[in-house]
Amino acid sequence: MRGTALIALTDALIIGLALAIMDVPLALPLALFVFIGGFIPIVGATAAGTLAVVVALVFNGPVPALVVLVVLVGANQLEHHVLQPLLMGKVLRIHGLVILLALAAGTTLAGLVGALLAVPLTAVGWSIVKTWTGRDDPPDTSAEPPEDAANTEVSVKPQ
Repeated sequence: MRGTALIALTDALIIGLALAIMDVPLALPLALFVFIGGFIPIVGATAAGTLAVVVALVFNGPVPALVVLVVLVGANQLEHHVLQPLLMGKVLRIHGLVILLALAAGTTLAGLVGALLAVPLTAVGWSIVKTWTGRDDPPDTSAEPPEDAANTEVSVKPQ
């Protein structure tokens, strides 16, 4: 959830900043809408950003709308190819390439539902594998001193 929230926040900040620079009315509510849409993988931020492009087109004309569209596409590319693998991989402790492959496989096999479930199912699967193989066990920190160290006497000779 944390990783998704960070990605959604990044999308909202980028698109909200572009809307504010282009002086599009309702920039803050549109950025909030993009943030909420960012919780729906693959299409959420794009659909919410499309509303921002339409508002820019209606109120500011085609050139600002085109600029907002370019920023929207750039933000989506940044999200899908950089942020999603890095942030989700770091939060879930899974390599970024695995996240990308899981998203691609989930989307290909089951569409939007597959995209929604790909990363959580991969994280659960990886946790099961780590538990079964013993890689998830915490290190033993209650190490006692070796027997030899406990039985040795230290003699101090005065000089």
